Amino acid sequence: MTASQQDTSYSLAEAMTYSVLAEAVSWPSPGLVSAVSTGSHGDMDIYTFLRSALRIQPYYQAAARLGIEESADRTGREDLFRMLQKLGRRAEAGMLRATGGVNTHKGTIFLGLILCAAAGITSQGPSGGAEPQDICRLAGGIAGSPLRKQLTDILKETQITSTGGRAYREWRIRGIRGEVIDGFPSILQQGLPSFRSALDQGANMRTAVIHCLFSLMSVVQDTTLLNRDFDRTRISYTQACALEALDRGSLFTSEGRAYIRKLEKDFQLRSLSPGGSADLLAMTVALHLWDEHQGGEVCGEPLRYVCHSS
Repeated sequence: MTASQQDTSYSLAEAMTYSVLAEAVSWPSPGLVSAVSTGSHGDMDIYTFLRSALRIQPYYQAAARLGIEESADRTGREDLFRMLQKLGRRAEAGMLRATGGVNTHKGTIFLGLILCAAAGITSQGPSGGAEPQDICRLAGGIAGSPLRKQLTDILKETQITSTGGRAYREWRIRGIRGEVIDGFPSILQQGLPSFRSALDQGANMRTAVIHCLFSLMSVVQDTTLLNRDFDRTRISYTQACALEALDRGSLFTSEGRAYIRKLEKDFQLRSLSPGGSADLLAMTVALHLWDEHQGGEVCGEPLRYVCHSS
């Protein structure tokens, strides 16, 4: 691998890690850990997330390198997915060591490794492009077939232990697997447009991140909401609350901000934590950074601006 390709893999991983951190520290984010709240969680705080995010950055870089190598036809798509699975297991083990056994970023690892690999592939194209649509479509191509097989196998299993598996078995809710298979439609159609619209309106990073979070929450079939109570109305309730927050102006109006503050208390009482939407939010920010900087320096903006109050 050339020095330029090494630099590209590092830059892609740096942007992904920055995005994961931006999601973690931003507030107000009902039910989620942030810089000012533990949300609906009693076993983790922002420092748990910081340790975890920094521990998994090298695995994002490794995934980007795998993508760069795949672009030279050194492997096939199925082989690449299997290598990403092995890398993911190592990343999860590193996460658990960093957090003392707490699952902070399992979903983020899954999505981040696939997207970093896809971005590594596109970075080696004729234009060195980082178009979000291209990366998301390619990520779906890398993981789509094995994930569809996973869903088929779930229907054959006699005993299902995972929440996502139960949701698909009982209600055909595909959760995060469906997002990847379909090429991340919630990000491309909802998350990214809302994030960029907020920035275009002059919003700071924190405001844009939270506005994007609510936009994603309004459409995502988030099975992490079922972890503590397997009741599908928890998904529809969260979506309805997010739509209400957007209708009231999100963080851009006093009415919207007041409603979101109420949601923080409500989600704690109901033990709701929209972790799947949070994972997709981090991916949205990464795709934006990759596109804006086209593989160059992406973290020039100090992280303190992410939690700067508007």
